[in-house]
Parts: sequence; structure tokens; C-alpha cells
Amino acid sequence: MNTFSLHMRRISWGVGVRGWLRPLLLAGLCCVGAIAGAQDAEPDGGLIYFYMSPTTDQYMASQRVSYERAIKRWLPYLQRYGEHARHVSREELIAGLGDGVLILPTAVALDDAERAAITKFAAQGGSLLGSGLVGTRDKAGQFVGFDFLHSTFRVRSHGFFPMSDDTFFMPFGDGPVTWPVPAARRMPIVTGKDTLLRISSPNEAAVVMDWSRNMQTEPHSVMAFDETGKTRVAYFSVPDSAWFYGKDAMLVFDATLAWLRRQPQAYKAAWPQGYVASHLIEMDTEDKFFSAPSFAAHLESEGFKGTFYSLTSEAVRVPEVVRDLINRGHEIAYHADVHFGFRGDPSAEQELRIRFMKQQMQEILGERAKEATGFRAPTESYDKTTEMLLRKHGLLHHAADESAHEDRLPFFSVSEPGVPPDQALVVLPRTQLDDVSFMDMKLTPAQVQTILNYDLDLTVRSGSLGLLSVHSQNYVEGGLMLRTMGDYVRKVASYRDRLWVARGDEIARWWRQREAVQVDQHWTVSGLQIHLKNNSPRSVDGLTVFVTLPSKHAPMRVLAKPASAQVRTKSIDAFRTALVFDRLPTGDTQLRVTFP
Repeated sequence: MNTFSLHMRRISWGVGVRGWLRPLLLAGLCCVGAIAGAQDAEPDGGLIYFYMSPTTDQYMASQRVSYERAIKRWLPYLQRYGEHARHVSREELIAGLGDGVLILPTAVALDDAERAAITKFAAQGGSLLGSGLVGTRDKAGQFVGFDFLHSTFRVRSHGFFPMSDDTFFMPFGDGPVTWPVPAARRMPIVTGKDTLLRISSPNEAAVVMDWSRNMQTEPHSVMAFDETGKTRVAYFSVPDSAWFYGKDAMLVFDATLAWLRRQPQAYKAAWPQGYVASHLIEMDTEDKFFSAPSFAAHLESEGFKGTFYSLTSEAVRVPEVVRDLINRGHEIAYHADVHFGFRGDPSAEQELRIRFMKQQMQEILGERAKEATGFRAPTESYDKTTEMLLRKHGLLHHAADESAHEDRLPFFSVSEPGVPPDQALVVLPRTQLDDVSFMDMKLTPAQVQTILNYDLDLTVRSGSLGLLSVHSQNYVEGGLMLRTMGDYVRKVASYRDRLWVARGDEIARWWRQREAVQVDQHWTVSGLQIHLKNNSPRSVDGLTVFVTLPSKHAPMRVLAKPASAQVRTKSIDAFRTALVFDRLPTGDTQLRVTFP
């Protein structure tokens, strides 16, 4: 039995270990995460102190709520840290704690002595992790406001989310405290009345949204972190009882504790060249195909290229437009032969249509038709058969609907289990509302612009793939998107140093290259050792590894072996530095990272 379990069994004050908890502690249940526990030779981050406030216990008991049950999931989780995690009593907290991280799980009510001890611990360089409405009630259980929460965790509150059964925690991808979980993954949580607080902070790490990720008109962050002076803090406005404690939640806790303990972590970034997010701006080119050059011109005004998913029965009417687009550097891809979906149709019928659309494209582009390797199903209607046939006929990616995946990232089709990533179809989920939705909602150009800008900002903040779909019939004179796209493209350009704007085929190609590289880390006395293995027969250009820093803007030195691995550093923000490989050779590459 580890130290944390033993210590919990010895609790003698108000919040004791009762019958329901003992089996959890004895069983040693834990979640296997991406970050090693206390056994690695990492920098000593001090102890992890778990504080179950007797003041909160007393208040919750008065409300006929069990504090123990509200936070019970923490206990088996913390066993993974062995002797580095321990429970502390009120007396120990007030007497003063050593270096480490103090966890305040849903510590709603705190007395004056507890507040003073927590503030002193942080001022002396201790790190804090809080959840729920920390310190919003006093010793008597009376509501005293959010001042303690605001000042302790450097956040602002903006009221509560409404009760809903359509609520998801969505972490920011590649972030310092959320990096093990893919960008904007839908993680369900349970909300009650006045339990989930809306917060804002200079350093936000996750938002709450509905399944469709509809625009929020109020602040909707629920996780934040900060470093001020010697102190690091992290805060979840999500109360502990709201979580579904699966693997993803454990991974977020792992990353958060590593950051609070100032233990740098190295991980493979989603995007190349040190970019934090990516954007595909595409046109479903069908009726009024002749409007496509206007769309291309808007993209080109800022140096961008897009993808034109072309309905071949319309494309054959204007072959000169198609050839002009590909000659200007845009991607020509398929939107089927005619505008009818594929889902549920017999395999033979689907295959006949795919053969016919390729034949029509061959008539237009000749030898260059082989460059058309992308697909987007009409009305986003496809099935497993469609995906298998696309791959059979040489298609390499398809742009799908928002329900295709829980993450806002590309992924490999699972329609054919066992197909390796270098051969599997890459799926690009649509992550933004399209113009058809805007027209159904009867939005004005100004309202469309607001939604587009919101989605773009969220894409960059969350490290996601943004996929905006525009239809050719809405790009004619007076068309809704023609009136908004110019301003939108300029907004996209304002993120040029952080956002990779790319064609669909470029994103799919990158996703395969990225998948071929494994990144591992371990600590030795000489520093953080990063091992990269490129399993591809070719070099991977632009592969990026993010490293979290032990302190704000900490300097970093990097030594690479072999020297042919051309790596440079790029500051992402105060808490992360990117290692960008202009060329990552095939085989093994070793990096040694130190923080002088």
C-alpha cells in the first residue's frame, strides 16, 4: 500500500475515510496516462498536498451533500504518485507546508485561517490547483462572493452556465496543461443549477460548449492557469462531481500537475513549422461554378490557396475555369458527379459514380487529373462503403461532417480496420458552420462575419483544424459569402504567424507524415532527453515538438544528434517553446534539452 493510501487511512478529523472509500484505496485503482508518475528522474516538483477542508465538509453536510463523495475520484487517482502525494489536515495547512502543489478540491467554504494559510503557501512559491467555487463561502457557510477565487487563481467570473444535458468540456490542443488530449475533444460533463462558473483569464485552457460547438455570446472558459512571481496556479471551474472520470480527464490532470510541479514535458505538436492551428478554406463548387475564380481571388489577396471540391457534371461545362484554378496553385478535388449523397447506396452503384467522376475530371485536366486526390460528399452523405471505395480508387482524403469525430483534428478512417496510416484515408471534419447554415438561419452579412471571426479565434486558441465550407452558388453578385469573405480572409491573415492556412491535400499529406514520427522523453542527470523515431523512408520537414517550460520565458539549450537533424527553437508563448525540425531524417534522432 502506498504512502497516500496509508495517510488517508489515518485521518482522524472531520472528514474521515469511511467504508465506501476503503475498497478504492486498497484496490489501488488508477488510470494509465501519458505522463510518468513520481518514478521518473524528473526535476523534484515537491509534494502533492491534498486538502479536504473540514469547513467545506461541515457546509456540505448542512446541505445534505457528502463532501467525500463529491471528491472521491481524486483519491484513487493520486495513488499513482505514491509517496509524492499525501493528505494534509487543517492543522498541518495552518502550520505551513513545504514546497509542492496544494490541491483544493471543490473547497467551497473556507474559514479565515485556511484562507490565510493558502495565501501564504502560494506567496512562498507553492503551486495551487483548485476546482469548483473555491472560497466563495465563509466558516458559517454564508456566501461571501468571488474575491478570494479571483485573486488566488487570477481569473474573473461571469455568472453561471445554465443547466443542460448538452454540455462538453473541450480542452485546447497542445496547451501547457491540456496537451495529452486532442484539440477540442468533446468530453461530457454534468451541470446543475449555479454550479459551473463562466470564467475568463489571460491564460485559458478549455471551454464549455454544446455538442455542435455553437457560438457563445458570453465568456465560456472553464479552465485557466497562471504564473505570477514564484507561484503557479491552475483552476477548473468544473466541480469535481461533474466529471466523468475517464482516461481523458486523468490525462488533463496529469499534464496540469506536471506543469504546476515545473516538470517540463516534450510532445509532438499537431501542426508543422511551429504553427499552433490550421485552416482549410474550401469551396463546394457546383451550381454557378463560374464564381470560383472570385473566391480564389479573395484567397490570393493574402497569399492563400484553397481547395475546390468540384461537382464534375458542372465542371465539364467550364473546363477552362478548372484548368485556370489548378494552374494558379489551388487544389482541385471531387464533389462527386451529381449532387446526390452516397449513404446507403449499393456498393456497385457508388463505385460506378466514383469511376464516372474520375473519367470526367480526366477529360478536363488530362495528365493533371492524378493530382485530384480529395473528395467531399454531396450533402455530407457517405458511409463506410464510400470511404473504402474512395481509397480503392486512389483518393487520399475526404472532407466530412462535424459528427465524423469528437476532436477538431484530422483523423484516419476506421472503415477498413488494419489499414496502416500511410495507406488509410485521411478524414478532415468540417468544424465551422457553412453558408448553407447561415442562409437557413437568415443571418445578415454582419452576423455571419461575427460568427466567422468567433470560429476563427476559437480555432487558433484551441489549436484546432478550422474547415470552412463555402458554396459556389452563394458567391455570385449579392451572394452572402461574397459580401463577407474579403474581410474574413484579412482576419485570417492577421494570424499568419500562428495559423497554417493550407489546402486539403497538404493537410492530409502532413497528417500522414506526422503519424510516422514517434516522440518519447525521459529525464537524466544531464537534462531532458527527447527521442524521435522517423519510421518513414523519407525525411519529415517541419515536424514540431513543443516543450513546456519550468518557468515563464525560461531559456533553453538544445543539442541534436545526428547533426543532420536541422532543429531550431521558436517561442510559442511564455510557457512553451517549439523545437522545429526543418528536416527530420529517417531513423532515430536524439535531443538533449537543458534549462540554464
